[in-house]
Formats: sequence, C-alpha cells, structure tokens
Amino acid sequence: MVLERDKEEAFNRIYHQYYSLVYYTAYKVLNDSYMAQDVVQETFIKVFSHLHTIRQQKNKAAWIKTISKNKAIDYYRRRAVRNEILDDLIESIGSVEDATDSLAEKNALHELLYTLEPQYRQSLLLVYEQGFTYEQLAAYQNTTVSAVKSKLHRAKKKLRLIVGEAGPGMTAVDRYA
Repeated sequence: MVLERDKEEAFNRIYHQYYSLVYYTAYKVLNDSYMAQDVVQETFIKVFSHLHTIRQQKNKAAWIKTISKNKAIDYYRRRAVRNEILDDLIESIGSVEDATDSLAEKNALHELLYTLEPQYRQSLLLVYEQGFTYEQLAAYQNTTVSAVKSKLHRAKKKLRLIVGEAGPGMTAVDRYA
C-alpha cells in the first residue's frame, strides 16, 4: 500500500511538472487542442507504465517530450490515413458534398455497406470506421496485404455498381431509404 501511494505521488508530481510541456509539444504537431489532450493522456499512460525507469532518467523532460512528440506524430499519421481512406470511400460512391449533406445520407451510406457480402463489409468497416491499417487488417483476417487491397478494391467496385443501379434521377439514398 505504501509503495502504491509513493508511486501515485511520484506520478502526480511528474504530471503537474510536465503537463504543459507535453501539451504544447503535442499541440505544436497537431494544431488541435482536443487531439493534443488525447496525446497528453496517451503520453502520461506510457509515463506511468514506465515510472520505475523514469526515476533513473537523468533528463526526464527530454524523455517525456520525446514520448509526447512521438505519440503526436503517430496520432497525426493515423488521422491522415483515416481521412484519406474515408475521402476515397466517399468519392468512390459520389461527390463528397452529396455524401455528407445530411445525416440521412450518411445513414443511407451505412445501409449501402450492409448490402455487401459480409467479407467486403467487414473489410470496409474495419479500415474506414475503425481505422485499421492494411497491415492490421491483413493480420486480423489472417491474409496478405495485397489480398486486403484487392478485397477493398472489389468492395468499392460493388458499391459503385449498387449506386449505379439506382438509375437516373434516383439516388442510392432513394433506393435504400
């Protein structure tokens, strides 16, 4: 109990001492206060899990700042990949403006995904909604990255066909609403 309290006190001291450094390091990379807060949380989780080694660090500030910078860069990369893939999906179905005009259209887009075979739907949802990378999806599905890319390409092609079947003057939203 005493060791746990000491560990908690040590962590609280580190947190209060380095919070601003961590936050501004993350903010400098991300330019978004909410995302910077997420990075602060992830950084201090890592600091807490390595608290036993931080006591031996000579330059704690540099170590913590490096963790924060790396976490922010990782967060930025995940966001960039997720946004790029999502844009790709929306563009493959129609224009970005049409797909994002209203909540009803977003729901219809989701319904379109559920018209696909389960293997295609799962791949699209894991990549575009859950943020899986191709490598993570390949590991999850116990397949290769090239097989994942092919499956995603076929799934997008099927979505384009479904949208095309809606006919002139009728949107896919009308067809599945």
